[in-house]
Amino acid sequence: MDVLSLLLTLAAALIGSFIFLKLKVPAGALLGTMVFVIILNIVKGNVFFPQQARPIIRILAGSLIGSRMKKDDVLHLKTIVLPAVLLVFGMLILNISLGYIIHRLTGMNLLTSLLGSAPGGIQDMAIIADDIGADTAKITVLQTVRVFMVVGIMPTLLRAFSKKYSISLPDNGDFKKNDSKRKPAGGINAPAGSSPKAGQKAVAFLRTMIFAVIGGLLVDMTGMPAGAMVGAMAGTVLATLFIKPSFVPAPVGKLTQALAGIMLGNVIGAEELAGLKSVAVPSLILVVVLLVANFLFGILIHKITKLDIVTSLFASSAGGVMDMALIADELGADSPKVALLQLMRLICVITFFPSVILFFSAAIR
Repeated sequence: MDVLSLLLTLAAALIGSFIFLKLKVPAGALLGTMVFVIILNIVKGNVFFPQQARPIIRILAGSLIGSRMKKDDVLHLKTIVLPAVLLVFGMLILNISLGYIIHRLTGMNLLTSLLGSAPGGIQDMAIIADDIGADTAKITVLQTVRVFMVVGIMPTLLRAFSKKYSISLPDNGDFKKNDSKRKPAGGINAPAGSSPKAGQKAVAFLRTMIFAVIGGLLVDMTGMPAGAMVGAMAGTVLATLFIKPSFVPAPVGKLTQALAGIMLGNVIGAEELAGLKSVAVPSLILVVVLLVANFLFGILIHKITKLDIVTSLFASSAGGVMDMALIADELGADSPKVALLQLMRLICVITFFPSVILFFSAAIR
């Protein structure tokens, strides 16, 4: 039964990805797969994707993002310290304000509304909710809506918003910034006027994946949030720094997006859709406020820190670490910085936000 379900899931993913790419939707491979897998899950209810594949997808994502970094980029990582501080404190203030507003407007339990609006991972927030006695079911639905709406809407909104900042979007969905420092999907040095040979690319890709797998597995064993992706990024960057530039072929990026879309779509089914009815109003408030705040934070970080506007916007989005990094990579942002800023946000949310939320909830009562 699992084999048939897996084949149906992969077929839905393939069809969705193909259609969205043909329609030239930004991040089409990820969004198309996600949408069609959700539809299959709601209609048939037998979507299947093995848990064992999830670390592999995160390692692929980490290798793709890490391959964008060159030696000079590592020296410039210090530029994300200020954006990270602004982002974490801004998100904390927004979380408390938004949670309180939802509590006052809808009558939802304060602790539940605070945790439901926290920009953390779906599973992480559900586990924390269970530990401190909040309504786990409602928090899971709110967190799921947040991630899916941000991932689904953000690329399209960014396409429209980019015009104001003189950023052009070609038909394939990739950004071309006027001041772009975009790296090609590779990094193999070749003589001027020539292209790397297929053999060189294959060797570079194999070397990249060896370092990515080793780094991903090692960090994943620590239990660190998004550990497999972070470790793969680190391994790929180390290969670039001490051996030769890392390389990941462009088709691997599309494949990784599609696999990430399956992971996302697998979460939403008929039961989750039914649960949305009980938190429809809080969900609407949550999505609207977070999307507005995304752009306000992005512009503020861009103005204060001089981080480019596209990277600032993706770093400020309240989506998943891997999902936003993959979409940012396709749309021309500095994906390593986006991934690191998103990771810092996630770690701080999981580590510090629950204590602050408990303190605030107790103080209000």
